[in-house]
Formats: sequence, C-alpha cells, structure tokens
Amino acid sequence: TSAAQVLKLGTGARATAMGDAFTGVSDDATAVYWNPAGLNQIENKSVSIMHALWFEDISYNWVCYVHPTDVGVFGLGIQYFSYGDIKEMNTDGFETGKSFNPKDLVGTISYARKVASISVGMNVKYISSKIKEQANAFAVDIGGVYDKLEVKGKKLKLGLVVQNLGTKMKFVSVEDPLPMNIKLGAAYNLISSSLRRLITSFDITAPIDNEINFALGTEYNHKLSDIMNTSIRVGYNTKTSKTGGLNGLTAGFGIEFNRFDISYAFVPYGDLGNTHRISFDVKF
Repeated sequence: TSAAQVLKLGTGARATAMGDAFTGVSDDATAVYWNPAGLNQIENKSVSIMHALWFEDISYNWVCYVHPTDVGVFGLGIQYFSYGDIKEMNTDGFETGKSFNPKDLVGTISYARKVASISVGMNVKYISSKIKEQANAFAVDIGGVYDKLEVKGKKLKLGLVVQNLGTKMKFVSVEDPLPMNIKLGAAYNLISSSLRRLITSFDITAPIDNEINFALGTEYNHKLSDIMNTSIRVGYNTKTSKTGGLNGLTAGFGIEFNRFDISYAFVPYGDLGNTHRISFDVKF
C-alpha cells in the first residue's frame, strides 16, 4: 500500500542491534535517519558508514556526514539498496537472455538546532526507485528531542519524529504514497558513571501501511581504558516478531577506540534468513 520500502530500513549497526528503538537516543551520526533533532547532541564532525549483508544477492549501504556549526548542526546521508541482477522474462514467461538490476537511492539533507529547551530538526529527502522504469519523490522528516527530564536522578529523554511526509511515487501511470509514519521514543540512563553506562530505550511506531509496532533496546557500555570502550546491545521489535525463528530479537556489539567505532548487528528474519550489519564511525 506504499512505495519506497527502503525508507523503512534503519541505518547503523548500533541502532539496529537495539531493536530500532532509537528515536529517543539518536545521539550519533545516524540521527540523520532516526531523528534529525538528535543531531544537536553531536559536538564533533562525524562520519558513519554501514554495509548490510542481506538476503540472496541484495546489498544495502549507508553513509552520512554530520557537521556542527555555531548556527546549528548540518547532516548529509545517502542510502543505497541494490536487489542484484534479475533475469528478464517476456509476457509468455520465458527468459529473454537479458537481466536488469532494480535499485533504490535516498539522499537526505538534515538541519537541527535548539529552540528554547527543545532540540528540533528537519530532513529533506530525495527518493529514487528504479525497476526498469524509474520513479522519484521528495519528502521531509520533522523531529524533536526533550532531554531535561529526570527520574530518580537519572536522565530521561523523549523523542518524536514524523517521517516521509511527501509526494507520491509514480511508475509509468500508477502512483503510490510514501510510507509515512510517526515515532515516539524514550531513552533512560539506568547507569551513568565514569566506567559504565546502561541505556534502555522504547519506541512506538505508527505507520500508515501497517499496524502499530513496538521496540525495546538496551546498550551496556564499559570503559576499558582512557581510549577504549566496549558495548553490548540487545533489542526486540514486534514488526519482525511474526517471521518465525527468534521472533523479533536483535543483538550486537561495538568497540570504540579513540575516535573510531566499529559495530556489528545480527537481525534474524525466521524462514527468510539472517541479516548482518557492520558500521564504522569516526569523529574528528
């Protein structure tokens, strides 16, 4: 019931390992995708690169750059999804000897700044989808983060984002809407010390083309030295809980060394198979 399904695919192994419960967290460069308002939490120039090992010959890649300035934080992100080579068939169901390569491309420009005590942000997106014919669309995301709450002396952050408000995609003569959705999220620092940090997160997502789904995530970070940290992450998302297998569970880990961060996420899809994501982030 909607086009450009690539817009639903999250970015970054860290957020993915946390079950996609990242609307209230959004404190790294992948906020360009999850909630642009979260970019206000980034103090250094940052680059994030992700490669996902998907089903069959399908590949999914992401790269973004974040640049803080005195007038706000700017971001640029690119999603690229390739379905691999598909054999062309004629109307009688016979192969023609040719093949084609469907692909999706999303380019995002982000801007965020503080307004009073609330962080606000916006994305402007260009979406291109090609099977053999090509369709294009434009969309915006609008998000906010409020981080001035405390519960039992621990910080509680609330995030809200409306994604994919935009034009329809038209292949030849058929138009379909974008997968607009609304996300509400919270992130709570259960433990926050010089050596350890434990974050829990919760998201509610209301898409126009599916039922409401929920996500839970946890990240435990342990400082090994002045320049090295390790993280363990787990999550659960109801949108993949009906695929069988491990029923919506996600997991991963990360290693941060000085300005560099490498993360891995494992996401099973039951009978469809398992997917793996690897991210590399750097701050400078």
